[in-house]
Amino acid sequence: MLVKEFYKNFLTEESTVKYLQDYGLLPCAKQCHKCGSEVKQYQRNYRGKIREVFRCKKKGYQTTQSVRNNNSFFTYLDANGRCNSGLSLSEIMEIVYFWVTENQLVQIIKFTGRSKNTICDWMNLCRDIPVRLFNKRQPFGGPGQIVQIDECLLRGARKNNKGRFRLADLKAAVIPRQEDEEDTNRNYGRRIGGPWVVGLCCVLENGLIDARFFVVEKRNKETLHRIIKNEVLPGTTVHSDSWLGYKGLSEKGYHVHETVNHSNNFVDPETGANTQRIESLWRPLRLKIVKKMCGTNEDLLDRYLAEYWWRGLNKTDNIFDAFLRDMKLCFVDNFLDP
Repeated sequence: MLVKEFYKNFLTEESTVKYLQDYGLLPCAKQCHKCGSEVKQYQRNYRGKIREVFRCKKKGYQTTQSVRNNNSFFTYLDANGRCNSGLSLSEIMEIVYFWVTENQLVQIIKFTGRSKNTICDWMNLCRDIPVRLFNKRQPFGGPGQIVQIDECLLRGARKNNKGRFRLADLKAAVIPRQEDEEDTNRNYGRRIGGPWVVGLCCVLENGLIDARFFVVEKRNKETLHRIIKNEVLPGTTVHSDSWLGYKGLSEKGYHVHETVNHSNNFVDPETGANTQRIESLWRPLRLKIVKKMCGTNEDLLDRYLAEYWWRGLNKTDNIFDAFLRDMKLCFVDNFLDP
């Protein structure tokens, strides 16, 4: 959805409510929670802002309810069950749109005029939807399907010192430092060690790549085999490098385990085994999390990896419509529990 098309549908509170109602994200009509009679939709001035509400007209029951109460994504409820969000629906959807279209935090702050804390809160809430979908994922692969697996240290340089150096790594390698000299080229904080991430990918029938990433504390055989067992269907052809941590996969019910020795070849000349597709995904992943986002709290890294997975599965769709579709699954149909 183009920006001008977005503002055409979400410029006012009335047009926003209508669009969300047409999408099934808000109720069109409901009954009074006290008397059971049908309520009507009105506009109400609340603290200088126009809000859409449902109001019961029956004598003695003139109660009002926010039109957004049935969708917990849009509501911050107070102790009395009343919507206490400081933003209108159109303002919320504006933040959602800029997050879905991958604008950076500083850009969204400039575009909307909202505070950093407000934008961060709503971005994290948007990320709840990919997280819920990821938690309900099914194993992939199967007979005739190929799943590639690789590991990556989520910082500048790849494992085994392969790939291009960052400027900081290059300087550290060619210019020896004195013991009392401050290292001005290193990363700061906990990112200097970087977490290990295991990635698996499989090409789906529609041509999209289902790429899944998992933060691991130990990059050992037990961890890798557990992830493969949980994520990959038996009978799948698994491609990996020749590291000993993958040894024994064929004995666990997988149809074929083919390896490539990266010391000699990028693609095995006999079997064609390679990990080039999953390796090609590390660079954009690092670019998004390490560079564009300037790193992230390690406790939230799993959520960003789930978002990256979700975006990869919705590349060919109108991603804003895809987000609204998945919001309905999570917050209206309750098909996906937290």
